[in-house]
Amino acid sequence: MPLINFGSILGFAEEIENQQLEFYNDVLKNSDCHACHAPFETFAKAAKKRVKEVLRVRRENVTEMILETIEGFERKAFLITLEDVSAMAPRAVAHNALELSNRSISFYKEAAQRLKGQAEVALALKNLAKKHGKELKKLQEL
Repeated sequence: MPLINFGSILGFAEEIENQQLEFYNDVLKNSDCHACHAPFETFAKAAKKRVKEVLRVRRENVTEMILETIEGFERKAFLITLEDVSAMAPRAVAHNALELSNRSISFYKEAAQRLKGQAEVALALKNLAKKHGKELKKLQEL
């Protein structure tokens, strides 16, 4: 399904953040990942804040929704299907967490580029990419 405008891009951003939030919450339920509970709790809180930020950007820039049509931006390049995290080994959890963060960074950078004509929105998307970048560094340290 193509991401053809501001609304579809921000809607997909919300999906991405909710998927990551759900993943982190599921990791917290995995008894094999008890040793890394604290960082994943922090990641879950950050994901929840990012969901709110995406919703805020969408709400505050709703007039931008009807303007520019975007071509050639497909969500399928950013879709990730995850297995049941509750029984996953810690190494697999770490791999999936890194994959989710890398996907989010790529998506936000591409979305910011596609919406560069909407400076405020593009800046918000770049900031979301930076936040994911900081989280990625923390994940790599685990």
